[in-house]
Amino acid sequence: MKKPGSPVSGVRRHSPLSPRDPHALYEVAVQGVDWDLDFLERVWRYRHPGREPRLFREDFCSTAALSTAWARRGPDRRAWGVDLDPEPLAWARRYRLPWAREAAKRVTLVRGDVRVARRPLVDVACALNFSWWVFRERADLLRYLRAARAGLKPGGVLVLNLYGGLGAEKLLVERSAKPAENAPDGTMLPRFTYVWEQKQFDPLDRGLLAYIHFELKDGRRVRRAFTYDWRMWTVPETLDALTEVGFRHHEVWSEGWDKGGRRGNGTLYRRTRLDHSDTWIAYVVATR
Repeated sequence: MKKPGSPVSGVRRHSPLSPRDPHALYEVAVQGVDWDLDFLERVWRYRHPGREPRLFREDFCSTAALSTAWARRGPDRRAWGVDLDPEPLAWARRYRLPWAREAAKRVTLVRGDVRVARRPLVDVACALNFSWWVFRERADLLRYLRAARAGLKPGGVLVLNLYGGLGAEKLLVERSAKPAENAPDGTMLPRFTYVWEQKQFDPLDRGLLAYIHFELKDGRRVRRAFTYDWRMWTVPETLDALTEVGFRHHEVWSEGWDKGGRRGNGTLYRRTRLDHSDTWIAYVVATR
């Protein structure tokens, strides 16, 4: 067995995963890997015209979807995925890396605390899907941001995302139908319904308790597949923290709207002002 933090090589294929596997369902429901990576490369090139990023770190990597896809983008690409939970890392080794072929050799999975600075220094790092909201105390957030900055090359960028808006703090249950899709190992996942539930919100400490459920085509349910006990950090709080730990530049990006102003157009734009719509998602890009 490979030790945590070692590159994965010589991986063997295993039995296919279950169509009810929570990690596989999550990836279909929530992650847009190529869209995320395109944006990460875009903001890098915005800061470094004519230069290509090569080294990448995915904090709170879970099943390392971004890390693996980054490595597959070119033979000179290397990626490190860091997560404290051994279970999704084991999942990635079993169900993702055996199908990544030669790119698997350029992916390093690290079981560890993201609040510890990592080497080697990378060009681009990220903590997406609001994963960094696990830090409820400002001291813990600052410790993470210092470590993230210390793990970047000079001029390297860190990308975080967060959400807010008039409807973001409401208690709610939202359902989204998802089409059938292949899992990383090729297993076909039948269509299902993704359910996002915001169960509790406390405005005193901005604590949010939320769940992800899945409703499957065969009528079965996967309840509380994932539980989130977060603090909903605001944009000003985030920018202040980035400045305090020494990032020399930061900016906010958010999605534009279609002609009717009702749907996002899939493109992120730099913002100096942000419309306080029902719910918005913003990306904060910080440069070392």
